[in-house]
Amino acid sequence: MSKIVTIKSYIIKNWLGITENSFSPGKVNVLSGRVGSGKSSIIEAFEMALSGKVDDKEGRGALPKTELVRHGANESTLFVELSNGLTVDRKLRVASSDYLKISKEDGAVPSTEGFLRSFFKGDIFKPGEFLKKRPEEQAAIILDMLEIPWTKENIATWFGEVPEGINFEMHILKILKQIEDKYYKERTTINQQIEVLKVQAEGYRKQLPSNYDGDIWRGKRIQEYYGKVAGAEANNRNILAAQNAIDGLQERIETLKASAEADKQAKKNQYDRQRSDCREFISFLNQKIETAQSIDFKTKTTESDKAFDNELAVEIERLKTKYEQFKNQARENINTESAKVQESIVGFKNSIANKEQELTHIDELEIQSIKAVDERTVEQIKTADAEAGNSKKVIETMKEIPVEPLQKEADEVAAMQSFLRDFDFMQDIVKNKLAPKEAESKRLTANIEKARSLPVDLLKISKCPIDGIIIDDNGMIRIKSNADAATGTLIAGLSDGERRKFAIQIARTRAELGDLKIVCFDGFQDLNPEEQRKIFEEAHKDDYQWYFLKTTDGDLKIEIIDMED
Repeated sequence: MSKIVTIKSYIIKNWLGITENSFSPGKVNVLSGRVGSGKSSIIEAFEMALSGKVDDKEGRGALPKTELVRHGANESTLFVELSNGLTVDRKLRVASSDYLKISKEDGAVPSTEGFLRSFFKGDIFKPGEFLKKRPEEQAAIILDMLEIPWTKENIATWFGEVPEGINFEMHILKILKQIEDKYYKERTTINQQIEVLKVQAEGYRKQLPSNYDGDIWRGKRIQEYYGKVAGAEANNRNILAAQNAIDGLQERIETLKASAEADKQAKKNQYDRQRSDCREFISFLNQKIETAQSIDFKTKTTESDKAFDNELAVEIERLKTKYEQFKNQARENINTESAKVQESIVGFKNSIANKEQELTHIDELEIQSIKAVDERTVEQIKTADAEAGNSKKVIETMKEIPVEPLQKEADEVAAMQSFLRDFDFMQDIVKNKLAPKEAESKRLTANIEKARSLPVDLLKISKCPIDGIIIDDNGMIRIKSNADAATGTLIAGLSDGERRKFAIQIARTRAELGDLKIVCFDGFQDLNPEEQRKIFEEAHKDDYQWYFLKTTDGDLKIEIIDMED
């Protein structure tokens, strides 16, 4: 296989706006015609035939087949014959699978896209388009051409992970930009969450006293503080009670004595009433006895006899027997009544004896009761003296404790512990939510800075295929005007002629990336005839196949430029 490979011939059918076009290009070729005549479409046909894709001019990615196959047709044919004998026959079909056949005169070759990539790397560089771009866009194009070795292991080492959602098929500098954008977006989201959490934490903090530390107040047992208050109050009450006991001792003794006298008088009055009751009852019984003893039963019998005799006289003999019966009955009743009275008298006398004995017993009870009151009073006075002695000991051994400071301290602990809920909420936000997000934000910031700084470091070790290109310490591209220049000039500082020359140099370098050596110069009509002539001369001197695109009036026209003519 020859080292220099160019396009020997091509056939294009139903491609974009081209119905059919075929040609056998030379060393230097000029494609001219009005806008839309198909000049660029031929170059794009080469790209599609040899790379399997073609990007739109706005950089939105590969165009769909429905946009590539000429409207109204079902199939596009792209046939390219290379100078080394290789032929590529590619057919794009709208309604079915595409067709690709790769063949070579002197042997079989694989019909695969991978095999074609060795001939054509990327799209065809167009100096005219390059010159119309802004300096920063031109710099980005150049950076894409830099050879920087890297692996995913390098990515993992740089960032501690292999980020997801990154297209690792791109140039490493674009990958780093993707990674930077990804981390920046993630950090923006996390920083927004951090701000929300800070506002929430600050809201809780504002509810807390100044310099509040919940961990300190949480460790204090409020029961102990209020227990000290209760203990101080009890201590002071005991001291006061002891003092009161001492101060009121004599008064208590007098009170006990007065109470004892009143109690004894009450006992006397009680027993006096009992004695009076007994005497009154004895007198009543004596009167009963006198009354019973004063009855003349003999006279009563005589009078009864006379009464019944008179009745018998009146009733004569008829009632005699009956009156005898009544008389006998009356006598029996009187005898019975007499016996009962005698019995009552005996009973009354016995009761009198009992009452007299009770009177004697009441006197004894009164003496014993009064003695018991005196003894109890003596014991109570002794108890009061003992209590007074204990009170003196209490006063001597116990000190009064100020309650107000203890109460204030306990109230402060209670008040401070009431803020623990807000403090815990704040701590939960700060430690469990805010801190991890701040750590993640810090990590993302470090990775963003790493993604931004890595290009500068990588550019210093990159292999630049364009002669005269240097990368300064700031990662800026500079072009050396001559081989001896220590520092170069930024792209923006180049003259139009220098920039054009530099663009052609890039075009040649891009062509070196693959085996196919073709260069396309678009916008050639913008150069004056002298500039065109000089470029034609240069084009004939190198090993590349050139295609110059000129916008003119008329239809598409293709011609080979021969400088010898």
